[in-house]
Amino acid sequence: MPERISFSRSLYRSDAVTAVAGVYAELATFAVDASAEHEVVVTITDPHPSLADELADAFSNHVLFESIRRFREEQGGAV
Repeated sequence: MPERISFSRSLYRSDAVTAVAGVYAELATFAVDASAEHEVVVTITDPHPSLADELADAFSNHVLFESIRRFREEQGGAV
């Protein structure tokens, strides 16, 4: 069953969502829809069977980390 995650643009960067989807591409199929004004929606399908239960949480945590890292880098701070 597909899993849908909505990332608010007020906290998450769309470029971070797309980048992390690429990193996780071997573990599942990630469809990123960044067309909405206030959110980026990711649909996860065909997860690796051994990771199905925790993949969405791990993906979301990695997106948050990457968003923070990119924001800090953009501001000239330590990453």
